[in-house]
Amino acid sequence: MMQLRHSSIRASKGFTLFELVLALGIAGLVLTSIFKIADGAVRSTSTMVDMQNEDISRDAFFSFLRNHFDSLPGNAVLDLRNTSSTEPYLSEMTFQNTPVSFNWGGVPIAAEATRLITVPTITNGIDIVLEYYDEAILDSDEGPAERGIEPIASIVLLNDVRLFEWSVIRGTEYSPDRNDWEYQWTDTRNRPTFVELKVIFENDDPPITRLFWIPKKANPQTTMNALRNKAANP
Repeated sequence: MMQLRHSSIRASKGFTLFELVLALGIAGLVLTSIFKIADGAVRSTSTMVDMQNEDISRDAFFSFLRNHFDSLPGNAVLDLRNTSSTEPYLSEMTFQNTPVSFNWGGVPIAAEATRLITVPTITNGIDIVLEYYDEAILDSDEGPAERGIEPIASIVLLNDVRLFEWSVIRGTEYSPDRNDWEYQWTDTRNRPTFVELKVIFENDDPPITRLFWIPKKANPQTTMNALRNKAANP
């Protein structure tokens, strides 16, 4: 009977201070673990979103290039020059007679020439910049900057990539060995058959290679006449 009485008295007094401290400590550990798991999940989700955004941006860049090459006018001129002989390798690819109309800051702009250039960064990488010009820039051996010609608009397409190399080939001189392909194209009277681009986005990434077919050069008047004849005689 005495033992039952002591138990009922202790139960009526509630928890001891030691038990409360122990319970609070366990609750703190549980909450800390929950917060760590939640923070890790948020960080993992954020990383996945960043990776997806990077993939989308890269795919959009390659799609932009493919559309640009596919829609070259018959009288378009292509010029590709290397501007450095040491890493990071830099280049300038210029398209002329490729009219482009767009709005820039709400102002309508018409570009006569576009230029895709590489700009070195402080981290030994390369920014890829697209420039628009409202006048011809391939009618001289001097570049636009040397002649005081400024682009009417420019936009950075890619930031701080590790490698960005072009190579070109004539269809009549095809070789499966990529080392035989040319790294410059200054023959404005003709066009190369293919343009190959090799890109490394991050230091540990494998190189990504894309091959772009360039439509044959044609007289735009001849093309228009052919379209009219086709429309008149379906």
